[in-house]
Amino acid sequence: MKTRITPYHDHYEEGGKCLVEIRKRRNVYVYESKPDNWNGLTVFFYHGAGGLHSHFRHQLEHFKLLRYRTVAYDMYGHGNPSSRNRYDYTFDQLCYDALALFDRYTISDNNILVGHSYGTSLCTVIYNERPSRVQKLVLISGGGPYALLPNSVSLFCFPAKILTCFKPLLLGIFRKVSLHNKAATKLDDAELLSVDFKVLKHIMIGQVWLDGDEEYHARINCPVLLIVGRYDKFITLSDEAAMNSTLPQSVMHVLEGGHMLPLECADHVSELIQSFISSPDITSHIHNHNDSCFTAAEDGSIIKVTVER
Repeated sequence: MKTRITPYHDHYEEGGKCLVEIRKRRNVYVYESKPDNWNGLTVFFYHGAGGLHSHFRHQLEHFKLLRYRTVAYDMYGHGNPSSRNRYDYTFDQLCYDALALFDRYTISDNNILVGHSYGTSLCTVIYNERPSRVQKLVLISGGGPYALLPNSVSLFCFPAKILTCFKPLLLGIFRKVSLHNKAATKLDDAELLSVDFKVLKHIMIGQVWLDGDEEYHARINCPVLLIVGRYDKFITLSDEAAMNSTLPQSVMHVLEGGHMLPLECADHVSELIQSFISSPDITSHIHNHNDSCFTAAEDGSIIKVTVER
């Protein structure tokens, strides 16, 4: 399914984007939209490391038109005034921010969490902390049910000053490996990577989440929609299939895109989420953990794929 990537600007932010002190001395930009004829459901969006809430702009507009209340934010250090202290970017600190956002903007128990990449882990933590307030989860390009640990051998082993010197080259490489859809390659550098390399290095080194293993994810008892790109160079299909097997109630869709699915396959992602949210009988979407198949999408159709157990 081909998608036209809408250039980023504030045309869809009439509902209000404002700088909010989400926790003491931690300011983030928050976008909230609530239609006058609100249907009673709120969808929270959590973007990935280095991204912005605008990565969900197509989905924000889609659900706004369908009378959903939507809440999104720019993660601390992303597109907003921020600290240079590396301890402000640990996984725990970013989780506290995500949970504070949820607590502050939750007005009912009818909430859906949508996360992309790093944001999927934040959604998982929020569910486990507030299970009665989350109806369903949507995890996009999130990977397997594994604990998070920093990569001991990576670009982020180098000093931030050296990374900054090679920024044009590194951005070109990142663009090539993170995007598959040609239309998405026209994204501005500032939107593709919204943080400087010093902050990004702090985030990558601080991504320690030892609790996020299979046992932790197996405790998620709400319906979960998993979406992954067939050409994702960061997340393998086998890792996503492992997550699908671990979650008690889940369905997995494979789209013809790379890592940035909310932008690359915007319409398809929006339609999948809408169908998943609106379906009253989730059992029609969920795979049976007693057999060896998971549900996947190829060229817009649903197929069965065998998974090695």
